Amino acid sequence: MHEAEKLYRLFQETFYKHYEPLCKYAYTIVKEPHSCEDIVQETFLRVWEKKQNLIGSEELTWYLYTAIRNNCLSFQEKKQKTVLGDFNGQEIIDTPGEERPSPSATPEADYDTLLKNALENLPPKCREVFVLSRVSNLTYKQISDSLGISIKTVENQMGKALKILRSYIRKKQGLTIFLCTIFMFLTS
Repeated sequence: MHEAEKLYRLFQETFYKHYEPLCKYAYTIVKEPHSCEDIVQETFLRVWEKKQNLIGSEELTWYLYTAIRNNCLSFQEKKQKTVLGDFNGQEIIDTPGEERPSPSATPEADYDTLLKNALENLPPKCREVFVLSRVSNLTYKQISDSLGISIKTVENQMGKALKILRSYIRKKQGLTIFLCTIFMFLTS
């Protein structure tokens, strides 16, 4: 019983340490917060049921990120099949008078919103590598092993991500300065 308690406590520590970063990683793929949480929880449940030998080892982190990625992709595939199965050939018609907010009309009041929007501009593989590196703090070697790609590919994807993010932020800062100048001109 003593060993079982130790294993369970180690599992709990692992869960609390990795839960939030794994949810953030899953969100970069799935884009649905509740679904991301479900995927992460189900993955941890599978670890407890079938992969207890990994608990406490460094391999567990790689396993978790790989499993989350695969589970997210499976989720998306199932979701796409459901959507295609439900499609009955009718056109979607906008209701008159109903305005849909444009993405550019939403205010970017804080850094998190700006970062989230910037990340959405990245290509999927690039975003995945960036999040694994910067949010989940994995090394390029760990990312390479987890995704089954070369370290050079990881480096290239990170370079591409940083270039795109810098460009996006420069554009947003330029727009902000422009809007502030116009606002100051109009109020004076």
